Amino acid sequence: MTRWVDGLASAGVAAGIKPSGDLDLGLLVAARPVAWAGTFTRNAAAAACVHWNRAALGRRARTLVVNSGNANACTGGAGRNTVEATAAAAAKLIGCGTDDVLVCSTGPIGIPLDARLIESALPAAARSLSSKVDDFSRSLLTTDTIPKVSTSSPAGASVVGVAKGAAMIAPNMATMLAFLGTDADVPADVLQNALEWAVDRSFNRLCLDGCESTNDSVLVLATGNGPKLDQQQLREGLLEVCSDLALKIARDAEGATKLVRVRVEGARSETHAVEHGRAVARSDLWRAAIHGGDPNWGRVLAAMGAVDRDLDVETTSVAIGGELLFGKGEPCGDLAAAAEAMSEDEFTVSVALDQGDSVAEVLTSDLSEEYVTLNAEVTT
Repeated sequence: MTRWVDGLASAGVAAGIKPSGDLDLGLLVAARPVAWAGTFTRNAAAAACVHWNRAALGRRARTLVVNSGNANACTGGAGRNTVEATAAAAAKLIGCGTDDVLVCSTGPIGIPLDARLIESALPAAARSLSSKVDDFSRSLLTTDTIPKVSTSSPAGASVVGVAKGAAMIAPNMATMLAFLGTDADVPADVLQNALEWAVDRSFNRLCLDGCESTNDSVLVLATGNGPKLDQQQLREGLLEVCSDLALKIARDAEGATKLVRVRVEGARSETHAVEHGRAVARSDLWRAAIHGGDPNWGRVLAAMGAVDRDLDVETTSVAIGGELLFGKGEPCGDLAAAAEAMSEDEFTVSVALDQGDSVAEVLTSDLSEEYVTLNAEVTT
């Protein structure tokens, strides 16, 4: 059973936001105001809670309230009022300032969220606070099939993280909701820098459907009850947790039957490698081929050529499951062997650009009939 780091406690309760009656309200509380850091979606249609939390960067935090079942995004003034009412209710209950409260939401967009549901359920959540992460992690879920929890121990400190995410996953800061706690003794600016570095190399290397969400947020709270860490130690601890959570999200993608790693090497820079990996990962044609077990390497090349007009196919190679199918401008290899590799639950597409020494890996999944069905029925 996973527990939070020293100084954090959480709970998850049913507030009635989800018609199913499942857990849908999470409360995370620090024993005192603590340093925190956050990264957020860059979507212009960002939810009211994202704007609320962005405005709080640089201050300390005491409490986080998160609901699932309703994104409270694109809901106008009523949505902003709900965020403010949620923060006020949590502050009164915990005994802190409204400015010490962070608020997050996830679920369908454009549906009004009744703040009274949250206000009524918060006392039960406060009474249920414990060091266990279980109920909190389950309260975040929407179309996820499993909770996602991960831990690491950098240089004697502890990092614990939970996440939700199964669709609307495209890189642009965070790509879902994730909440981390660490007992590391670090200043807020170091924490922010380390989180941005870790997110860029984990959640931002995850592209399941190319659809950027309105509520994406990754938040980390540092209680300072553990050892002091330098920036690199903290980066590595956060990266370990974020990478594991990203992998769990990829494996739990809506309707997914296969996890695919797109590995790009020989790029001019890490950014260059990521750009090509994302192009392949978000190609619907390629993801459909993944689902059908079709080693259509031409779709990989075409996806990269669409984002890199200077791509030199004469120096580019593509392999699927270790089988080289296109080598520096020439088709080659055994399609049957590649198809066999694609029949596995996980496999790798490897691209060599022969333009430099940089390498990056992006995670994606297949495009299935179940994915289409799930996303054809979200609001109706």
